[in-house]
Amino acid sequence: MMKKTIPFLCLLFFTTLLVYPQQYGELYIPLEYQRAIKNGTRSIDGKPGVNYWQNYSDYKIKAEINPKSKELFGEEKIIYHNNSPDTLKQLVVRIYQDIYRKGNTRDFELPAKAITDGTEIKKIIINGLDILLEGAKESPHRQGTNLIFNLEKPVPPKTNIDLEFKWSYTISQLAPIRTGAYDSTSYLVAYWYPQMAVYDDISGWDMLNYTGNQEFYNDFSNYEVEITMPKGFLVWATGVLQNPEDVYSENILKKFKEAINSDKVVRIVTEEDLKNGLVTKDGPKNTWKYKAEGVTDFAFGTSDHYLWDGSSVLVDDNTKRKTFVDAAYKKESKDFYEVAEIARNSVYMLSHEFPGYPFPYPKITIFNGSGGMEYPMMVNDGSSNERWGTVHVTSHEISHTYFPFMMGINERAYAWMDEGWATALPFDIQEKLSPGYKPRERNAASYSEYGGTLGEVPLMVPSFLLTGSSYRTASYRRPGCAYDFLRDMLGDSLMKNALHEYMNRWKGKHPVPFDFFFTFNDVTKQNLNWYWKKWFFDWAYPDLAIGKVEKVKGKNSIEVVNIGGIPLPVYLQVTFSDGSTQNVKQTAIVWKNGNTKTTVVIDNNKKIKNIIQGKPEVPDVDKSNNVYEGK
Repeated sequence: MMKKTIPFLCLLFFTTLLVYPQQYGELYIPLEYQRAIKNGTRSIDGKPGVNYWQNYSDYKIKAEINPKSKELFGEEKIIYHNNSPDTLKQLVVRIYQDIYRKGNTRDFELPAKAITDGTEIKKIIINGLDILLEGAKESPHRQGTNLIFNLEKPVPPKTNIDLEFKWSYTISQLAPIRTGAYDSTSYLVAYWYPQMAVYDDISGWDMLNYTGNQEFYNDFSNYEVEITMPKGFLVWATGVLQNPEDVYSENILKKFKEAINSDKVVRIVTEEDLKNGLVTKDGPKNTWKYKAEGVTDFAFGTSDHYLWDGSSVLVDDNTKRKTFVDAAYKKESKDFYEVAEIARNSVYMLSHEFPGYPFPYPKITIFNGSGGMEYPMMVNDGSSNERWGTVHVTSHEISHTYFPFMMGINERAYAWMDEGWATALPFDIQEKLSPGYKPRERNAASYSEYGGTLGEVPLMVPSFLLTGSSYRTASYRRPGCAYDFLRDMLGDSLMKNALHEYMNRWKGKHPVPFDFFFTFNDVTKQNLNWYWKKWFFDWAYPDLAIGKVEKVKGKNSIEVVNIGGIPLPVYLQVTFSDGSTQNVKQTAIVWKNGNTKTTVVIDNNKKIKNIIQGKPEVPDVDKSNNVYEGK
C-alpha cells in the first residue's frame, strides 16, 4: 500500500482555496468557473449558458492488426471543428500509447520489456501540407503523450482544420494498461489512434499527460472506422456494424439477426461453431465497418476463438427503442456464460428503475479482457471467481455509459463525477442480481478504513493531483456514499427528477461540478450547499458518536454527535430493560443547519439497557463510540 500522504501540490492547491475564497453562498468557486459564468457559457442555475460551445471532430479511421507481431497499423483523416470564439494558434493531439515510450512518466513501474518506442508516427498532413516530424518550424513537439502543433496559420472561430495521420504501435501483452493483448489472438484495443484533445470554455486545451492513473476527457465526435482482420477473427466495437452480411458466415449471421430481435440470450458463437468451421466469411481478410455518432471515443475487441452471446432489451417504453447487449469471452471464463444475462438485466434496471433513464446507446458489448474498464458501447472485464464479482464489475462498467459517456465528464479533474455515480447507481442492481452481496456495506467499509487519515482530501481537489488510496477514496468511496445518502435524504422521486434534469441539460456536453450542484439546487428548490460543502469541499470524515443519554420530561433523550463533520444518516437501535427494542432512523437532513449534535427523543420512559448507533452501510471511522450501555 502506498504511503498515506498528500502530494505537496495538492496541499498547496487547497491551501490557496482557503486563503483566497470567492464564494457562491457557502461554496468556493475557482476563477476559471467564475470567468465561464461571466462569459455566458455556464450559469448559476446549473444550465448551459447562452454562449455555451464545444468543439468536435469527424474521424475516418482504417486499422489492421498483424496477429503474429501484435502490431496495429492505422491511418486516419480528422476534420476538427472549432466552434469556440477563440482563434486557435495551437493544436493538441493525444498519442496515448506513448505511455509505453522510453523516458515518459508513468504512475507505476512497467516490466523492462514492456517499454517501447511508443507510437511510430509515419505521416502527418495538416490542411493538405505534409508536416515534417522533426527539424522544421511546424514540426510537432512530442510532450509525454501529447503532440503539440504550433500553427503558422491559426484556426479562426467557426472554422475547420483537416489533419491526417499514419501510425503504428505494438499492442502490449506484458503490461496491458486498460487495453492490450490477452492471449496470442485476442485483443481489446483502446486509446489507440491520434485523438484531438479537448479545448473547452474552462481551461482551454487539456494538455495533461496520460500517466496511467487518471482516466480521460474527450469531445463528442463522429466515427467511421474500418477494421481489417484475417479470416476467422470476429470484431466487436463502439458503434453499429454497417456490413454484417460481408463479414459473418451464413450460420453466424442468422443467429446474430436472431439475437438482435430476441429478449432471450442467444448463443451466437458456440464451441461447436468454432470446431465446425469458419464463423466469418472465407476470404483471406475481412473488413468490419462501424459507424458511431456523437460519442467520446472508439474502442474495439477482436479474437479468433471467443464465444459470443447476445440479446436485445427494451430501454425506452415511450419510443420502444431497444439496445443490443452482448458478451464475447473465452471458453475458460466460466462466469462469462452468464454475463450477457447479467448485462441485459443491468441495462434494463438502469433504464427503468434507478436512475430510470433510458440507456442512451444502440448496443453494448462486454468483452472478456482484464480488470474492469469502460468505453462507449464497450466494456473490458476480466473474469471473476465469485459471482458477486462478476455482477459488480459488469454493472459498474455499464453504469459508466451515462457518466462519462452520455455526459462528457472531465475524469482527469473530477473522477468522482463519473466513478462516484458508477459506484452508487448499480447498488440496487448488485443487491438484486447477487443475493447476499452487500455493495453498500463494502463501499462504506472501504471508506471507513481510509476516511480521516492524512491521505483523505476533499473531492474538489483535482483528481490529477492524487495517487493511490487518496485517488480511490476521492473517486469511488466518498462520492459513492455522498450520492447514496443524498438519494436517501431527497427520496427516490425528487432524486430522480433532479438527476434526470441534470442529465437532460448536460447530455452530450461537458458538465463541471458546479453544473451538478446548481442544477440540483434549482430542481429541488432547496439550497443544498450545506451538503455539497461538507461532502465535496471540506476536510471532514465520517464519525458519529452517542453523546448524552438522559431522561427529559419523562422521555428518553439520546444525543448523537457528529465528530467527523460529514452529514450522515443516523441509525439507532435501542434495547430496553424489558427486552423490547426500537429502531430510529434520521436522514442526513438533521445536519442541515451546521449543527454538530442532534437529539433523538423516544416517547417512553422505559429504562434503556443499551444503544447501538450506525449501520454497516454507513461509514464510521471510530466504532468504539457507537455503543451505550445503560447503568
